[in-house]
Amino acid sequence: MTYCASTVYLWDTSRKELVEALLFDDIQQKHLEDYLYQWKAGHSDPMDEHSHWNWADKYIRLSSYLFFDFFSIECEEQTQALMAVNLAKRCRQIEQRNQHMIYVEYLEVAPWNRGTENVPPRFKLAGTAMIAAAIQKSFDEGFQGRIGLHSLPQSNTFYQEQCRMTDMGPDTDTPGNLHYFEMTTHQAQQFLWKEKTDET
Repeated sequence: MTYCASTVYLWDTSRKELVEALLFDDIQQKHLEDYLYQWKAGHSDPMDEHSHWNWADKYIRLSSYLFFDFFSIECEEQTQALMAVNLAKRCRQIEQRNQHMIYVEYLEVAPWNRGTENVPPRFKLAGTAMIAAAIQKSFDEGFQGRIGLHSLPQSNTFYQEQCRMTDMGPDTDTPGNLHYFEMTTHQAQQFLWKEKTDET
């Protein structure tokens, strides 16, 4: 199978500079192996809300559906982030209700990119690059940049403050009443403009 890759930039916190990374339009076997043999070693923290996830199982299960697409980011020969998106969901906000969007089903960055109070992340911007990829996919599909997702509690601040998505509050139909976030075309354009500005 042929994969397409484009260049994105991550912030190397130790070198304090932007470094090139590759954004793939799928998840390859190498990325699943990195997840199993490198990421899982970092999932011993009981506070980690991704600890029960298994990307190998998710990829096998979801790739059988035509309306799922996948993305991965690789830098310095290591997988830095994984994402699965759903093309079959519709918007909820009043101004764009029932219109097509890209729904981010799952998004996770490598454990070493999350950081702790005492240890900074190895790379920043991996999650931001994935959101940009979801927005671009939305434009490519004719969905005008519209995206949506349910956020794990530890990521609410990222989606609200960094991505400037609209927090539509807890969704009582989800386990744990996860907050539902959505992005309009205008918000998507602003996000991509800011990302491009930050890289220059």
